[in-house]
Parts: sequence; C-alpha cells; structure tokens
Amino acid sequence: MWPRVVALLACTSALRPHTHHAPPRRRAVALRAGEFVPVGAVRAGEVTRVESYGCFVKLDDGGASGLVHVSELSHERARPEDVVAVGQPVLVKVLAPREPGRTSFSLKAVDQRTGAASAPPKRARKPAATTKVSLDDCVVSYSRASGAGGQNVNKVSTKAELRFSVDDSKLPPAVRAQLRATHAARLTKNNELLVVSEAHRTQRLNAADALARLQAFVDAAASAAAPRATRPDKARRIKGLAKGSERKRKDGKRRASAKKAARGRVSKDDF
Repeated sequence: MWPRVVALLACTSALRPHTHHAPPRRRAVALRAGEFVPVGAVRAGEVTRVESYGCFVKLDDGGASGLVHVSELSHERARPEDVVAVGQPVLVKVLAPREPGRTSFSLKAVDQRTGAASAPPKRARKPAATTKVSLDDCVVSYSRASGAGGQNVNKVSTKAELRFSVDDSKLPPAVRAQLRATHAARLTKNNELLVVSEAHRTQRLNAADALARLQAFVDAAASAAAPRATRPDKARRIKGLAKGSERKRKDGKRRASAKKAARGRVSKDDF
C-alpha cells in the first residue's frame, strides 16, 4: 500500500504548476510598439504644445509624445509659458506613468546643458527664532553687593547685572515687542533689558538667578504674544455682532438720506 501512496504523491507534485517568482525586472515604459525604455532614462525631444497644466514633448527618435506636468517643469514655482516654448529642444527624464497607457516626463530632473541629474538648489536657512536665552546673549557685570554676605557685605563684588539687547536678540519680533512694552522701566537708553540679582553670596549663583529671571520675562512675553484660537461659539457671536452693526449703520444712513431728501424747497405745486 505504501509504495502506491508514494507514487501517487510524486505524480501530484509533478502536475503542480511552477510557483517560484522570477527576479524583478526594472520597470519600463512603452513609448511605441516594440520599444520599452527604463524608467529614469534621459531622452532628447521637442516641445510641441504648452498648456496651463504643463507641456507636451515629442522625442526626437520618433517615439511617442508625453506630458511634462507643471510640477516637473522647474524646481521653482513658475508658469509653463515662462519655462518652455513651442519648438524648444529639451532633455527629459522618463517617469513612471501616472495612468496606464500614458507617458510622463520630467524636465527639472535633468540639467539641460549637460544632461546630468539635476538636484534642487539648496536654500540658505534663516536662523530659527528661539525664546531660550543664555549668558552668551547677555553682557554680565559684577559690583559690590548690599545683600546677603555677612562680613563680605560691601567688600566683594558679587552683585550680578545682566544686560540683554532686545533688538539684537534671536527672539521673534512679536516677543521682542511684548518685552519692550511690558518691561519699559527696565530698558536702558540702548534698548537693553537690565536684570539685577544680589540674593546670593557668589557671582555664579547671582548670575544664574538673574538669567532665570530674564528667562521668566521672555517666557511670559512669548505666552502673551502667542495667538490664541477663538472658540467656535465666540467666533459665531462676533460674526453676528459685526453683521448687526453693519445693518444698523446702513439703516441709519438710509434714514438720514430720507430726512435730507424731505428738506427740499417748497413750491406752490406742493399745496
């Protein structure tokens, strides 16, 4: 019995279809009958039509035409007519088709002079605005303290004075304006925010205490300057009040206009 079972299993496995997967091939696009071009290949062509959504390019070797979408024309935002013109020779890169049977190209991915890959230009980053301050942002000076110190009172320079230039700081403009408005009495003639501390017996602790107070001022200004989201019910109420105010204004103008119109000269035909 067992030899028959083994023979039956062998016949069944031989009849099964071959299910192993072939190695993946590089994606290609059919430009015309019998011609396939790998995605990423660079071809030369000519602009045949310019539309508001891009331009159409026909390849020089007799291949099919394809669309260069407006997002693939330039690294910068521009209108198609400002980038290409009808009859202009261009170099394009073959892209994966967005829809079956459609051919897509990219103009910005190819350097039009050398034919090499073109990368977007690097933009200089602006220094990010921050609300964190440090001793490097301040001018620190020390003088004789009159506070805690025991026998060292008025003898050792432990009093810390921090001068923080508001205009030259990296704070956002709104925070700087809030600082100037809130602490106007602490500003010097050079528009520097002055913070003093003499609560401790050492320069290091007084400087740290003054820096902590300065950071508290900046945090409070940042919190006050931050835009607050309006609640939906409050926004509807404000909108309704604005409409009512506009309606009252127009009604008042109509009444005033009618009153002035009734002040015309009296003639004998009015009686």
